[in-house]
Amino acid sequence: PQNVLIKNGVFVGQYPIKIALLSGIVGFIIIQIAFKFIKNKISKRNMFCTLKIFMKNKILEVRALIDSGNLLHDPLTNTPVVVVEKDRLYKIFPNEILDNIENIKLGGDTEYSDEIAKEYLSKFRVVPFSSLGKQNGLLLGIKVDKISVISEDEEEIQTNAIIGIYEKALSKNGTYSALIGLDILEGSDVNELITDIKV
Repeated sequence: PQNVLIKNGVFVGQYPIKIALLSGIVGFIIIQIAFKFIKNKISKRNMFCTLKIFMKNKILEVRALIDSGNLLHDPLTNTPVVVVEKDRLYKIFPNEILDNIENIKLGGDTEYSDEIAKEYLSKFRVVPFSSLGKQNGLLLGIKVDKISVISEDEEEIQTNAIIGIYEKALSKNGTYSALIGLDILEGSDVNELITDIKV
């Protein structure tokens, strides 16, 4: 810098335009490389993971896609929502619920056994979502006991999660049957990298 001064222990100076431009270019290159690195880590190493859902002493294991576009949250509690195909959930959720999703979302009359009403009604959530071809959709969500996300021999446990029930197939070839947002992976390398970039 030219005309260097010290103010409150900080060096202050006027930098030539060439230095300022060069600094901007170098900073841009560093950011591009960092984002490319993050993208490669997500696409190559962490694109897919194993999802375990724990509910009422039952466990369901499915293959999930880590989807940076999945920003679904319960609008009331801001709890993250993991989207799972309905057909995979019969192992842990009662048929009375899965066979009456539309009626439940619309608040219609649905007859439940006393046991179902006691254990599940307080766990229901209606989650709004937007996607291609459907701008104002609704997912029925159910708050589960916990989920476990396993990727590259690392396990992330989330005790505050909602399963959003998707009534169609998520993957045309059956490669995966669930979508997980990056915010679920609070302790993952990917989130640490993203935090570093934001800082």
